[in-house]
Amino acid sequence: MSLIPRRLPLAVFLAVQMLMPAAEAAGKTEAAVPKAEAEAGGFASYRLANGFKIILAPFPSAASVRVELLVKTGSKQEGYGETGMAHLLEHMLFKSAGPRADLKRDLTALGATWNGTTSTDRTNYFEVVAAEPEKVDEVLRLEADRFIRASFTKAHLTSEMTVVRNELERNDNDPGSVVMRALQRQSYFWHGYGRPTIGARSDIEDAPFEALQAFHRKHYRPDNAALIVTGNFDAQRVLALASRLFAEARNPAEPKPATWTREEPRAVINRSELFLPAGTTIAASGWKLPGMRDRSLYAFDLGVSAICAQDWGSLRKDLVLERKLAVSARCGAQFQPDYSLLVGSASAGKDADAEALGRALREHLETAARQGITQEQLERARQAELNGYERLASNHESVASLLSRAEVAGDWRLFFWQRDRARDVTLEEVNAALRKWVVPTNRADVLLRHGDQPEVPAWTAAPAAQELVAGGQWPALAEVSDPIPGSAAELGRATTRIPLDGEAAKAALIARKTQGKLAWISLNNDYGNVQALSGRRVACNFGSSLLAYGGGGLDRDQLDARLEALQAQWSLSLGEITLEVPRKNAEAALDILLSAWASPSLPKNEFERLKAATVARLEAALKDPAAVAANQATLRFDNYPDGHPNQPWPLDRQLAAVRATTYEQTRQCVADLHGIANVRLAAVGDFTPNDVQAIWGKVARLPKSPVPYERIREEAAPTAVDTAPIVVRMPAKPNASVVGQALLPITDDSPDFPALRIAAKVLGGDADSRIWQRLREKEGLAYGAGVSLAGRSFDPRSSFRLQASAASPQAAAALASLKAELERALQDGFSEQEVERAKRTWLEERKTGLRSEKGFVGVLSAGLENGHDYAWIAQYDAQISRLSAAEVTAVFRKYLQGAPLVWSVGRGE
Repeated sequence: MSLIPRRLPLAVFLAVQMLMPAAEAAGKTEAAVPKAEAEAGGFASYRLANGFKIILAPFPSAASVRVELLVKTGSKQEGYGETGMAHLLEHMLFKSAGPRADLKRDLTALGATWNGTTSTDRTNYFEVVAAEPEKVDEVLRLEADRFIRASFTKAHLTSEMTVVRNELERNDNDPGSVVMRALQRQSYFWHGYGRPTIGARSDIEDAPFEALQAFHRKHYRPDNAALIVTGNFDAQRVLALASRLFAEARNPAEPKPATWTREEPRAVINRSELFLPAGTTIAASGWKLPGMRDRSLYAFDLGVSAICAQDWGSLRKDLVLERKLAVSARCGAQFQPDYSLLVGSASAGKDADAEALGRALREHLETAARQGITQEQLERARQAELNGYERLASNHESVASLLSRAEVAGDWRLFFWQRDRARDVTLEEVNAALRKWVVPTNRADVLLRHGDQPEVPAWTAAPAAQELVAGGQWPALAEVSDPIPGSAAELGRATTRIPLDGEAAKAALIARKTQGKLAWISLNNDYGNVQALSGRRVACNFGSSLLAYGGGGLDRDQLDARLEALQAQWSLSLGEITLEVPRKNAEAALDILLSAWASPSLPKNEFERLKAATVARLEAALKDPAAVAANQATLRFDNYPDGHPNQPWPLDRQLAAVRATTYEQTRQCVADLHGIANVRLAAVGDFTPNDVQAIWGKVARLPKSPVPYERIREEAAPTAVDTAPIVVRMPAKPNASVVGQALLPITDDSPDFPALRIAAKVLGGDADSRIWQRLREKEGLAYGAGVSLAGRSFDPRSSFRLQASAASPQAAAALASLKAELERALQDGFSEQEVERAKRTWLEERKTGLRSEKGFVGVLSAGLENGHDYAWIAQYDAQISRLSAAEVTAVFRKYLQGAPLVWSVGRGE
């Protein structure tokens, strides 16, 4: 039985009244008194006098809280000369606000996971923090400051404009993004959905500061905004504080902006052809669909699953596996409030016939829609959709996103109304929707390469959202589970090691009642050795991937259907089986996977698809200056013996090896290495040690590998490296990747590694780091910039990397800034204030990361291999907490002063 009270709105409303001082209740802040508006599924919404809405969705067993400020304005509302302004404003509202000089810095200090996004219909700002009342209070205050007291300046605009322009340039480097934006423009003649959210370059560069201020005043108003809070929080406390904070917001004298532009039914096929040095061929088509308040959209979405599902849909089977016209093919409906869009796309190698590819894509989708689907296909799609809704009970962050989307469409309760449609739409509705909308006269086509007029669909007015949700009764989503441990030490104490078969098989368990009653199992099978794997890298990688495509008498479609019926998410390869599934279905799902693993079918058509996709990926990489530069830099550190399984290869050698690999070689690799060798079994959920022993009993009966396992050792970091700069230039590439890379002679078990970790964090590990603050915030050179440190557990070959993504003309400036910050760190070291800030942030981020049950099983499995279990993590974090600035500086200089560092730049000409 759910613990969410059915009468939540009234209870919380009365509690807020009691919490309010008498003077306020008498009239000082009449506007701060929330009015209960609606309730559904254990959630509730309230309205302030200024029109601001507060939506509360409690999940009492969650370990975190998500707070979202939703502004119902996106690129759709932009006028002439304002394209990209909603998105640009999103960036500006991470600057200063009220007493806060830098919102990103304040969020980082809270250990929050945060972001902001802009779409066609809305802009939102959200963060996830630990379920601690004081942190939730501070986030509410921060969002109120952001909404009411934003104080971005012209200097901020000057800096951030170049960052946003760089984001546009990054998108221009991505062939898929270019195609999708072209399809968006072709799909809408009048409606604002035809304008890509990123905006026009000229508007990004030339929009006056005063115009941005005017756009902000016009749209950031309380009657056009909402606060959505999900997770584990005190509803009375949150409602009282949020009401008081956001009641201060005032609406301007002008009425709230409205939109009224609609598409007209037209018998037209809009088409674009793009010519880019992309190294790939892409065909895409889009069919306009009704908006999110139209029942037929949900019938259509279920029906199109029989065509679009990657595992059992007809499109991929036809174009990729059978006719081999494409290396990938996919489709799906993109839901939006006013109009939705069915998008289909297919990609092939750079020399493919684009016309034939586009024709095959269109013909398959329109023919399949005309023929309709069967009742069996509908029920399979329906089950998959309902399985997704059931999983939401343990994922309040996903629920928050869906509530936000529904609120923008008219009412957050549409979330429940949409779920009901998945249950009750009929086969007749499904096929009618497919035949109505997937017709040539409702289509736009885009190619990237290098008759009779049928009836045109007519639009009908959608009913009001309130009519659709009126009288709806939805049960609560959230369930009660065991409390999430608050520290790595607690998780360490909750971990049970279970003996299996000496060093050849180990197991670890965290037994708990999980959110959503889910269970996670990870079965790692370490296999092979240097001799067995030398010279077989490509064939064995293909063989490992093929294990996921059927076995135990089941093809991939049948395997996926069996596991889908058990609500399982899974992966299968030569070295690993992973499973996420309701606990009640764990044994049945695992039995299916073990049977498939024991006797894999290794279908040849899937091998050909994997090979073709890999060839296409490598061909595209050879046309990408960033990929070529990164590959050249990696080769500088090659000190492996020839033939070593981990030896890096040039891209062209990789491509030649893939083309030369045969199906017979792939099958032989599986035959030589398949079977259990060195087993690591990890489980999280409502299991007992006996349950784990029973799982091992099944695993132990699997075939044994004919080759003994021996860990493949890495070479120590080389000391002699060619550090000459690498610059790769290619035409029509507006974005540049700037990287400085070193390999350091240290493992992550070294006593020095925690200090090196904090040094990397101070230098470039988050939004308050030196590199980010300089390149992103001050100079506006880079969309992304920072430092990454990847430690190796066994061999002294850890990777240290500085990077920035900048416009190609700014590549030299970004490189100079990265070098300057590295030199400053080596010369001046780090301050106590910087180190203390980095330590606090690291530990807060760790706390946030430890609250995801889904991540527990991966830590257990890794700990069985390298000893880095939760007890080790607790000791590691304790070391970090004791570090001084002097120690951090000394370790940084020890490993980076004089270390061979290779700088590479991949950029446009």
